[in-house]
Amino acid sequence: MAAIALYEPMLVEETEQVAEYEGKDAAQVVADAVRRYLAMYRQRRIVAETEAWYALPAEERRSYAGRFVAVLGGQVVDSDSDRLALYFRVRESSGRQPILITEGGDQPIPVYHIRSPRLA
Repeated sequence: MAAIALYEPMLVEETEQVAEYEGKDAAQVVADAVRRYLAMYRQRRIVAETEAWYALPAEERRSYAGRFVAVLGGQVVDSDSDRLALYFRVRESSGRQPILITEGGDQPIPVYHIRSPRLA
């Protein structure tokens, strides 16, 4: 595995200051920051793939009714009636790339209403 170096002196200095303040190793601070960035990246990709799926014509989505679909790069790359089999197959072929796996069919995008109690 290759090492990744941080070459911006200001970032190095600030990372070291944060690490000292939090009682952590600077490498751990960087690793935590990268993990958070990657999580946000995966979330953005899944949102984009979801939008691409629902942007497909209803007729095309309807052709996958009763199946699960894997969407990557705005395209359906695979489908299966078994969600787990589909997951393992696309994971094998695409690694850890964020890929949307959702139910096929022409249903509209779900809308969720989140309510919280109001404090008086």
